[in-house]
Amino acid sequence: MDKKTASKVKIINKTFEAIKKDTKGMSNISLLRVAEELSMPLEELTSFFLTVEDIYLNEQQRINNRLETYLDSGFSNAKTANDAKDLFENTIRKFVEELPDYADVMWAASFYIPKCLEERNRMKSYLKKSFKKIIKKGWPGKIDSVLDRQTDLCLLSFYGLYEYCARANTKKRKDIVEDFINMLNLHLQDRLFF
Repeated sequence: MDKKTASKVKIINKTFEAIKKDTKGMSNISLLRVAEELSMPLEELTSFFLTVEDIYLNEQQRINNRLETYLDSGFSNAKTANDAKDLFENTIRKFVEELPDYADVMWAASFYIPKCLEERNRMKSYLKKSFKKIIKKGWPGKIDSVLDRQTDLCLLSFYGLYEYCARANTKKRKDIVEDFINMLNLHLQDRLFF
C-alpha cells in the first residue's frame, strides 16, 4: 500500500472509530477532531476528504464498486444456469465479506446523508437489474410477472441481510449467509408462485 492510500485508510478508520466511541455519533465528529487524533495537519486530511459525509460516501462507494466489478465480470463468464446460480451465491458471500466492522454506522448513514441516500438508490437500481439477469439465466422458464416478483423479493431480502450483518459480528455474518442463500434458492426454484 502506498503512503497516500495508507493515510486515507488511517483517516477512514479513525473517523469510524471515533463515531462508534462517541455517544452522539456523527454529529459530534469533525475533520479537525480526526486530524488531531491522528496528529495530522488538517490540510493533509482535507486533501482526501472535505467533510465527514465524504468519508461515509467513499466507503459506501468502495464497497459498491467492488460488488459491481465482481458482478460485471461474473456476467461475462456465466455461460450456464449453474454459472449464474454460482454468481448469485458468491455475490452475496462477497458482499458480506466486504462489510467492514463499522458497517452499522455506514448502514445508518445511508438513510439520511443525501449523497449516501443517492448512492444507495443508485446501487439498489443496479442490483435490481443484475439480480433480474441472474435469476432469468440461473432459474429459466419464469413468466415475467414471477421474474419481477422474485427479483423484488431478492432485493428486499438482500437489504434485510445487509441490515442484519451490519449489526452482527463476523462469526454471526458467516453463520447467516449460507442459510440466507439456501432460503433464496428455495424461493427461486419455484417458477410460478413466488
